[in-house]
Amino acid sequence: MNTLERILIEGRFFKAFWNGLDRRIGILSRKIMCKRTPIDPNKVFFSAQESRYTCNPKYISRELEKRRPDLDIVWRNQGTANDDIPDHVRTVKLNSYEYFHELFSAKVIVANSFLYVGLPFILKKDQVLIETWHGSLGIKRHDKAAMQDKQREYALEQTGKMTTYCISNSKLENGSLSSTYWPNTPMLEYGHARNDLFFDNHKEDRERIKKHIFRAYGIEADTKVVMYAPTFRDSKSFEFYDIDYERLLDTLTARFGGKWCLFLRYHPSMRSMIQKMGGAAISGMKDIYDMTEYTDMQELISVTDIAITDYSSWIYDFVLLRRPGFIFATDLKKYNNERGLYYPLEETPFQIAKNNDELMANIMSFDDKTYPARVEAFLDDKGCIEDGHASERVADLIEKVLKEGR
Repeated sequence: MNTLERILIEGRFFKAFWNGLDRRIGILSRKIMCKRTPIDPNKVFFSAQESRYTCNPKYISRELEKRRPDLDIVWRNQGTANDDIPDHVRTVKLNSYEYFHELFSAKVIVANSFLYVGLPFILKKDQVLIETWHGSLGIKRHDKAAMQDKQREYALEQTGKMTTYCISNSKLENGSLSSTYWPNTPMLEYGHARNDLFFDNHKEDRERIKKHIFRAYGIEADTKVVMYAPTFRDSKSFEFYDIDYERLLDTLTARFGGKWCLFLRYHPSMRSMIQKMGGAAISGMKDIYDMTEYTDMQELISVTDIAITDYSSWIYDFVLLRRPGFIFATDLKKYNNERGLYYPLEETPFQIAKNNDELMANIMSFDDKTYPARVEAFLDDKGCIEDGHASERVADLIEKVLKEGR
């Protein structure tokens, strides 16, 4: 039996043919739908890569909801009970007919990553796409050389071609975005809307959030919070997340005093693995809470007293609170070779540990006199411009676009 006969018998030829035909028909149908769907000059569409009401799009949406109740605001959302979406905000399911109708009829689209996965489309020239990204002074590379997922890479390339403006919070981010998928897109240094929460003008919001979380999880009011939230590995392995949690809590009490609890939050891409395992392996452990399903990372950051991660960008949001942070990276050499970093971990204000002994030693030796200066030097070196008013600037831009066009 020759190779062609084998392919025909196994059906691989016909499967590939029909899949390709189906894809082409889908692309053509979306092109026709896009052309025939009129733009609503009062509609703003939000798309977060998590398909949740979260990240920069959430805080921009809330600012618009507050100042422009007349706007038609639509969200791509998977509809979970934790999202707390306002009643006047409409939602659509990703890749449904309604999704494409709302997308093609929106004057402004706000995203925080790629705009689609799997089903390509092109926006109209009169539509405005604002990219807010989901990292912040992020250390993980996201260029083509570091990208393992070809579908995601293609989606980012196409999103980059359609983007009207990129919202940045630093000189560093200007460079990382323009050197990857947005080489010709204007960079607007407005700051990241999700980080407004960490400044004095949102102090009451932080107090409200803390009371809500502590009450929901039965945490005593005077308890301090350490959050451990590592990033994912391409292998989806948990072998790198081996902090001794009980020893960690004891060490924090010895160094900083008081009662401590741990928030454990895995990367969203690890959710399916955690569900298969029946949840994070902390069942029955005292003062440890699995926050993986908590939708809004910024709310968790706002109540965190000490941060621990490996290569995740959330600690570069957390640093704006000027609170202590630590790096626990057991696979630094391997990760740097596999994914790569934009700058060495040693350039951050955070002490680095490759095992539990080093982490505990770093906590015990933490110098609260030199740490603030390291934080300010880091933010200054990266050209960070965060000041708590990013959501207002982006909302101003959207209102201007709705009124005047591009």
